[in-house]
Amino acid sequence: MSWFSRKPTQEKYIEATATVASNLYLQTIPGAAEAPSALQFNYPDSRYRYLLFCLSSVVTTALAYDEKKQIQPETLIDGCLHFAGWTARQNPQEYFDDPEHAQSYADHDRLYFEEFIKHWALWPALEKEGRNTEIIDLITSIIHTTESDEPINQSDKKRLGPLALQIDCQLPTMRSALVELAKR
Repeated sequence: MSWFSRKPTQEKYIEATATVASNLYLQTIPGAAEAPSALQFNYPDSRYRYLLFCLSSVVTTALAYDEKKQIQPETLIDGCLHFAGWTARQNPQEYFDDPEHAQSYADHDRLYFEEFIKHWALWPALEKEGRNTEIIDLITSIIHTTESDEPINQSDKKRLGPLALQIDCQLPTMRSALVELAKR
């Protein structure tokens, strides 16, 4: 019966990643009903950076759990960046304090995304070794970079820790949701 099962296309993986990341974003941004932490966005493009963080979270988990190597990393990343840019152009007031300069902020999306991915690259080894405290610290520090270029302090860690824990706990679920959405 294997001829009934469809192998998802790369486009489907991109769409699924965008959907899962958008849900993460909407559930955790300031003002969300169940947001576990108060994000303090200080950059004029902090909300956009946070969207890129959410996308990088889903991309990381998708690739880390992709044992059969069905997802093409470059294609997924390019598709996610295309989605982020399109979203920012469609709704600049949602992501930027100064919507008139949205394009100049969005021009840095690849740089931000690659920086997030570089930090996320530490996560699989920490996960495999069960180093949960370090995982939460890692995720907390990545989130903090969406808010400010100030060094992270204990107050930031305490404030952002619950969000980092929530995201860490949701990573396997995000992967499952992505796979199920991609199969549709």
